[in-house]
Amino acid sequence: MAWKNSRLLTELLRVRNGHETSAARPELPTARKALAELFADPDSEYLIRALLYRPEHLLGVVLPRLLGPQATENGKDTSEEQERRAAQASALHVWSVFTVCVEVLWEHVTGEEGKAHRHLEPLAARTRFLALSEPFRHRADDTEWEGWWRKEILKHLFGRSDTWVPLVRKVREARDIWRGHLNRHKSLPLFDHASPLAIEEEVRWLAFQDPEPPEGFFKPLLLRSPFSGGPLALTEPKEQGKGTQRKVSPPDTTAEDRAILIEAVEHYLLPRFAILKTWSAMWGLYRSRGHHGALLMYKILGVLLALTLTLLASALLVDRVPITWPLFSGVIFYACTVIGSACLGREWTAPLLVGIPIASAVGLIPAVAFHPDWWENATLNWPLPLTLAGFSIFLLLITIRKNYTGSPEKTLGVPLTLAGRASMVAIIGFAHSLMIATIGMVIVTATFGESGQRLREAWISPDGEFDLKAILLSTALWCLAAGMLTQNQWSGRSPTAQPPS
Repeated sequence: MAWKNSRLLTELLRVRNGHETSAARPELPTARKALAELFADPDSEYLIRALLYRPEHLLGVVLPRLLGPQATENGKDTSEEQERRAAQASALHVWSVFTVCVEVLWEHVTGEEGKAHRHLEPLAARTRFLALSEPFRHRADDTEWEGWWRKEILKHLFGRSDTWVPLVRKVREARDIWRGHLNRHKSLPLFDHASPLAIEEEVRWLAFQDPEPPEGFFKPLLLRSPFSGGPLALTEPKEQGKGTQRKVSPPDTTAEDRAILIEAVEHYLLPRFAILKTWSAMWGLYRSRGHHGALLMYKILGVLLALTLTLLASALLVDRVPITWPLFSGVIFYACTVIGSACLGREWTAPLLVGIPIASAVGLIPAVAFHPDWWENATLNWPLPLTLAGFSIFLLLITIRKNYTGSPEKTLGVPLTLAGRASMVAIIGFAHSLMIATIGMVIVTATFGESGQRLREAWISPDGEFDLKAILLSTALWCLAAGMLTQNQWSGRSPTAQPPS
């Protein structure tokens, strides 16, 4: 069995001793060389596969037992005694030995000696990145965090060093390599048998910090999205003071860290209709930077959207509310979106799904060009709205499944998740299409369409000659269907994806 290999266990102990001996640490290079020779041995095939396919067993079971307090005098521990010793093992020492082992394994898989294992490189890249990035995931409120970084072991993890530069350099390199593999995940056999949602979990580990635990009286009721922690900062922590007054605080995020988070949102979450995760990611990004202006603009847009839809419903149901009120509110909503994009950058618009109203506006072209008979005789004839709505949802379901990889699961969890996401996009799309239809029918069609003067008078002074509710509902559903068809068939892009820059 791989985990009982005496050479492996001996060298892992030597790595631990190399981290604890003198500053020269003579045992560490020797132990790394011995591990490299072990992995290069043709008889170690089973060992390499065990380390790559079951690293959690080495990290969670073998190393804690190996590095815990010494065994009893007769050398025979009961299972309860082994668990007790494993629980007393230092998490820092377990991680440091595991990381050195994984680094040597990575050098083997990508080196001349590991040509036979080159097909395992994506799996080795994933394991290496997760191992190296572990210290950077601890938050300042974590009692272990400062204890890890205050000790010299992180500086001397791979040999003699007075700084954290070797660790930071390796973890950034590991992130770039694993990120490159993720960017071609559709061609990776690693994901062939994974859940269609597995890629989103890998992206979370790649780009996102673990979120802070909820606080306050309602703590047990609060659920914090795992994507709301902000960017994963892979850089040196900040030091203040010396000696007993020395303090270590978490590092600030860099432009590269933030760019990787934004890339994860635009390339992985948005095309998969993960709207709630996208909102959590962008909210966490701006909150971690203290960018209150961006958060305030999101809140303003939320209020304007609710106000516009409320006024629109009131205008259609109550004669006292003129159609110009929701019209002006909708125009202000889109004007604020444009201003926010200009001032805060393209990435700020990611959760707003600006591609949907742009695509929906395409439906206004034929709506304006059609003969006015269609709106003069429009009625709430439900087969047409149901047909357009069903066609839009059908296109969304095709699009969302096209953007997912992996094997279908036997349970209904994933299909229900995809159907729920498609339904959410359909609802958001209908809300946008309703506002676009209001602007289009009240202003554009009334100005450029045939018999536009009659339509304008109907909006200003409804006299019952035309069914305005049917006109708006039909136009909105037509714009939604036309927008989904445009995105799905002509542009080849997901309707939730960011417009090309």
